[in-house]
Amino acid sequence: MDTLNFSGRLIDTLLPVLILAGCVLIVSALLRGLQALSGPPAPVAKPFMTRRERAVLAALEQVLPMYRIHAQVAMGALLKASASAGRRSNPADRNAFSQKIVDFVVEDPTTGKVVALVEVDDHTHSRAKDRLRDAMTAKAGYRTVRIPPSARPSAADMLAAVGHLRGVVSNSHA
Repeated sequence: MDTLNFSGRLIDTLLPVLILAGCVLIVSALLRGLQALSGPPAPVAKPFMTRRERAVLAALEQVLPMYRIHAQVAMGALLKASASAGRRSNPADRNAFSQKIVDFVVEDPTTGKVVALVEVDDHTHSRAKDRLRDAMTAKAGYRTVRIPPSARPSAADMLAAVGHLRGVVSNSHA
């Protein structure tokens, strides 16, 4: 009989705890469902460019005053998916590049043609990924100039990196 009393007391003690735990789980699931219905969290602003990118932009503008320099350009503005024979392009083709960002696009303001793409490399860059990316843009006819992490964002270092673009007449894309 003592075993039955102990079991009964145990159930009497645990039952409210189990019911409470179940209610908590149900309420939290409902709240998560309500959050999902309200949509994703609101976006927050972030810096447009890093301090180094801003300094490189200033130096590029000083060294290449004959060109218009565009910052933080989506590759989707520069590339389109091509359709091959017997196959139409699909969104997956475009997704391979559309969300990637080019640090700077050097444009000839008189023709609107792209003279070069400029990438500011740092310790977060992967050489293998950069090579693939550069090969993709090269297939489309774009020349990429990479500013190495060791380069200072000074006019002298930018002149060394992009000075060859001065006076270049681009036959790239309009």
